[in-house]
Amino acid sequence: MRLTSYRTKILFFALGLVFTGSSVAASIGSVTEHQGPPAQLERDKEKLDAAQGTEVQMNDTISTARSKMKLTFDDNTDVSLTEQSRLVIDDFVYDPDSGTGRLAATVAMGTVRYASGAVAKNSRENVRLRTPTATISVRGTDFTMTVDEIGQSLIILLPTCPEDAKDEAECWTGEILVENDAGQVLLNQAYQATVVNSRSAAPSKPRVLDLNGRGIDNELIISPPRDTSGAYIQQAGADEENMLNVDLLEFEDLNVDFLNEELLAYAELDIDFLGLDFLENYFALIGNELDVDALDTDPVLPGIKQHSWVQYAYNEQDIFVRSERPPHIAEVSNRRDTYGEATIIQDGLKADWAYNDGGDVFINITQTQ
Repeated sequence: MRLTSYRTKILFFALGLVFTGSSVAASIGSVTEHQGPPAQLERDKEKLDAAQGTEVQMNDTISTARSKMKLTFDDNTDVSLTEQSRLVIDDFVYDPDSGTGRLAATVAMGTVRYASGAVAKNSRENVRLRTPTATISVRGTDFTMTVDEIGQSLIILLPTCPEDAKDEAECWTGEILVENDAGQVLLNQAYQATVVNSRSAAPSKPRVLDLNGRGIDNELIISPPRDTSGAYIQQAGADEENMLNVDLLEFEDLNVDFLNEELLAYAELDIDFLGLDFLENYFALIGNELDVDALDTDPVLPGIKQHSWVQYAYNEQDIFVRSERPPHIAEVSNRRDTYGEATIIQDGLKADWAYNDGGDVFINITQTQ
């Protein structure tokens, strides 16, 4: 009898270990809205499809590619992702009885909108959202984070509106603290924004944007709205001579002056392909009273200046164009006397221009993941 009793205890102990292990990976929320093909969810080195109804757990990584989705956590925090976005859920703990807890997440790329839930309202000191260049401390409000291919971050504070609100008069605006190793700024007005170029550069002075009814997505990097004040936005501590009141293609670090009409020679190796600064382009236009169409004056490549991610150079013999939207790179070389049109589409993002006055040469390039 003693031997049987001993074996029974061992069995119960082993079952207890199994039950304990199965409760470790608990759901902390789910995908409540989804558009497009399934997104990808990475969990414990396993890749899963994510669509409406998919549960999410701590340490999950969500990549949307061509889809859009909204995650709702157990405390009613909403996190919405546009296409080509990547979010890592670093930490989430919630006590429904007290409404307290903690939340941490990292936006690695794309555009993500955050709307506060119970944790931010009751434990705001425990909420941290991160990008590659900044940390955002949440004080019970809504905001977006847009991160480009090299980690630069654009943060916009948004008004918080009840679900049944009919206009923004019924909304209110909280505040967020944007900081990194070099400094910090406080955003406390609706549609106030700051840009953070790197961890070693302080966030730029906040400016209120005029979105003029536009949506907030990755297009903000390449086709920006205006600053309502009309002032230039520059990185903290920048020299006034380097304020971003420049043409989209006037990059100081390039060895080739693309705006010099008397340019007689160039080489592809002279172009600094790492010199593209998408968020600086963004704020150059925000502070610039010129219309994008007014900048489109290049006689050799009409239309090309509307696409800030496209680099080009030409001389009396040749024309070279490069469009880079990672992971895609497209390069086109033509003679200077080419007459036609070109279109490059990279994951749905379109760039098009003419060669000289247009003609019978048509170049079409489409790249998708």
